[in-house]
Amino acid sequence: MADSTPLPRLPSKRLDAVEAYHTIRRSIIDGVLKPGERLVEERLARHLGVSRTPIREALAMLEVEGLVKSIPKKGTIVRTFSRKEIKDIYDLRIVLEGYAARQATEHITEQELRHMRALYEEMESCIHRPWRSPEERAQRVRYLTSKNNEFHGLITKASRNSRLEAVLTQIVELPLIFRAFFWYSQEQLVQSNCHHLEIIKALEARDAERAERIMERHIGVARDLLLNEFFDAQPQSGTV
Repeated sequence: MADSTPLPRLPSKRLDAVEAYHTIRRSIIDGVLKPGERLVEERLARHLGVSRTPIREALAMLEVEGLVKSIPKKGTIVRTFSRKEIKDIYDLRIVLEGYAARQATEHITEQELRHMRALYEEMESCIHRPWRSPEERAQRVRYLTSKNNEFHGLITKASRNSRLEAVLTQIVELPLIFRAFFWYSQEQLVQSNCHHLEIIKALEARDAERAERIMERHIGVARDLLLNEFFDAQPQSGTV
């Protein structure tokens, strides 16, 4: 990691290990720190204005979570994922998020449904607004990713299953490392948000089978697109 890496800074106070963990984690999820990038304790400590001890503890927590990996004689790197690992993650999402959508039909509130409708409209507006530069497109991708995560998070929360919510929170964030929406064409973005509207309608109708089926198809399309577009563009080394 170069010294100029633009890591986010917290307010001017001493960071503890948990705060350092959240800061580094967010940098990984947001793509500031990329798969395969080496994480040097001394440089991270200097960027965040802390000693190496909380950095070391934060990296240990991230390794337990599976976002970083320690390699003998090389140090710690942002973990890479093989094509099979990403496929397995999405296959698991299909099962768990399909189940979450089914359960949500029983428990989701009118307020949550209105929130989902608002998110759908916000994403629809963003998708159909033309962008004028690569930088603006990158901003749109970050915006859509944030709204999409909020949308899916609402469904998981509406399942009223705290264990399911905890598991999915971790699983859903892993593909963000690869900036999945970056690989979507305009047509594919439109299709993805159409799925969101179909899911909303199924939840409003309390149709458990339909909600589960649409969610499974929605996640399956995202899986196939990421595997076909992103991984096919990478060197054939087994990891990205």
